This record gives sequence, structure tokens and C-alpha cells, in this order.
Amino acid sequence: MNTGKRPQDEQRIKKAVQHMKPPPGIVMPPYPARRDRIYRMALLAMAASFAIEAAGRLSGQAGMLEAGQWLSSLSVWVAAWSFLVWLREWRWLVRGLAAVGLLAMVWWPLGGWAGVLSASAVMAAKEHHCFHFVAARLIPWASVGVGLLLLAPIPNAAVGAGFGVLSALWVWLAVARQRLPLFSVSGDN
Repeated sequence: MNTGKRPQDEQRIKKAVQHMKPPPGIVMPPYPARRDRIYRMALLAMAASFAIEAAGRLSGQAGMLEAGQWLSSLSVWVAAWSFLVWLREWRWLVRGLAAVGLLAMVWWPLGGWAGVLSASAVMAAKEHHCFHFVAARLIPWASVGVGLLLLAPIPNAAVGAGFGVLSALWVWLAVARQRLPLFSVSGDN
């Protein structure tokens, strides 16, 4: 039977169906499908905000840099709070890193970026673990690279290029994630 989907999409959908039920012994709070929609929109917002940061660094426009920082930290924070992972400790780790990213952006942007990039890298690693998205395997490494570029005394254009790569990877992942069915967990497991 031909469903019209690519073979790799069909395999990911089968894995997604398997992942819709928590493993034995895991108690999960309710996760309605609308939360998965929010997560998916937040992934696209992350990609867009990293693109804004890239454009700001490449153009030297301070307003774009500030917008990129704040939109990145806010979109990662929203994604972290709508992120589905079975282990409570991992949920809170990602939420904590995202909160550090959001709060530190006020007084210490470099620390804010550390939280933002770390939280987003963990979310991508989980997406790779569950669904084997190629982009999700690359995002943690790209995040480390961007973090190192932020620390290095190099021109803003190089850092902007790093954010551009990170943005493109998140677009790739967000589009792939859209092909999966919406996740929903009743919470009465």
C-alpha cells in the first residue's frame, strides 16, 4: 500500500506512534496535542530568531542583535516548557537551562546564550534519539561551535555565519518534525 509518504517519514511515524505512550513506570502529566503544536511553533520561532541574530551580526545593526537575543531566549523558553520528554529530570533540566538563558540575557548576554544554546541542544539531541533526524544530530555540535565563536575574539560576521548555520539546521528539524503526528498523552498512565 502506497501512502504517498517517503519511506523515512513512514519509519519516523511508526517510531512516533511507539513514543506516544510512556514507558512502564513513568508517570507523565497530561500533554495535550495543542502543547505539541506550541512546541513545533517554538522550534520555528527559534530558527527565525537565530536568523535574526545572524542578520544582526552580519549587518552590525544593534537593534537586530538585541531582537535576536530576546527572541531566541523567549522562543527557547517556550519550547522548553512545551517539550515532551518522559523523564521528569530531563524536563526540568531543559526548563532550567532555558530559564537561565532568558534571565541571564538581562545582565550577562554571554551567560544567556550559554543557557539558550544548551537548552536547545538538549532538545535537538532528544529529537535525534527518538526519531533519528539528521539535523537533530548536527544541532548540538553547531551549538557548541556557536558558543565557541561567541567566546573567541573574532569578527561578528563569523559569529553571524554560525548563527545562520544553526538557524538553517533548526528549520530543517522543524520541517521534519511537522511530518510526524501530533503527540498527546492523557496523563492517566
